[in-house]
Amino acid sequence: MEIYRIPEDLRFVNQIGQTLSAEEKIKLEIALIKLSQSQSFDQLLFWGRIEGTVANYYIAIGLNFKNNFEFPHKTFFYTANLKEFQNLPPLNPEYKEQVETFRQLFSGQPDKILINITGEDGDQPPADQVNPDEPQAVVKNDDDSDVEIKPPPKNFLEVDRLAYVVNAIEFECALLPVGAVRLTPTHELRYNDSFEGLNLQDASQIINYQHFRAPQTQLKKELIAQDDALFHYNFFDQLDDHPVGQWSLQTDSSKYQITIRNLQWPGFLGYHRAGTKIFGYAYFGDGIKNVDLAFQL
Repeated sequence: MEIYRIPEDLRFVNQIGQTLSAEEKIKLEIALIKLSQSQSFDQLLFWGRIEGTVANYYIAIGLNFKNNFEFPHKTFFYTANLKEFQNLPPLNPEYKEQVETFRQLFSGQPDKILINITGEDGDQPPADQVNPDEPQAVVKNDDDSDVEIKPPPKNFLEVDRLAYVVNAIEFECALLPVGAVRLTPTHELRYNDSFEGLNLQDASQIINYQHFRAPQTQLKKELIAQDDALFHYNFFDQLDDHPVGQWSLQTDSSKYQITIRNLQWPGFLGYHRAGTKIFGYAYFGDGIKNVDLAFQL
């Protein structure tokens, strides 16, 4: 969701019974401005809100298109107090299976311990003070070879779970209309200036939308790697994920405002206004995946 269009694009979010209060919008705008001034991005988007029992998490995503081959680099940020955004921690695949079994609601407390590794209750440094990119100490062996000293194990915190959930939703759900982006001769992605929106008929068909992620299917990988890929717009994966039926496209009474919902991640919403450059996506939910969807369809 474009940060300068948040008030207008919330009308799409209203269709799933969600919105932002006046106070949230004001604080969010200030926090996003501060983030944009402290970081360098080609584009900064408001990603959405994950509800917690004590506080909510607000997520932003920074995109860098330049000097990134075929797909932009994505950087995620979060805040639970709407004062200052912080980097989401990197993913640790070691906990992937455990995280996928979590069904409890988020609390909104980033430092809450979910998996206790250290056996301690309160000596964990605050999440905003942990620097995952800090180089580890290196010592010398007697033969002058380097030996890396591994850092002590850290507890798995709620902010780590938040990073898993946000990245999962982004990977499985982020979308855009076919034709909205293009490749340059150097195979860098750019928004398509000639894109004027899908027409009314095309906008109402799910086949005219695609994932906003690097291609995963072999067919699309081969297509985007071709020299003539810059003359095509359908080089990303289609929304034909399994289980079949997880995507639901709906239009309003005017037929011009299209929303696309993902039933596996209730709260995700892609949107487009036919015949215009207005499109985007957002997530407003509890961050819990509907793993039983295959049995409900």
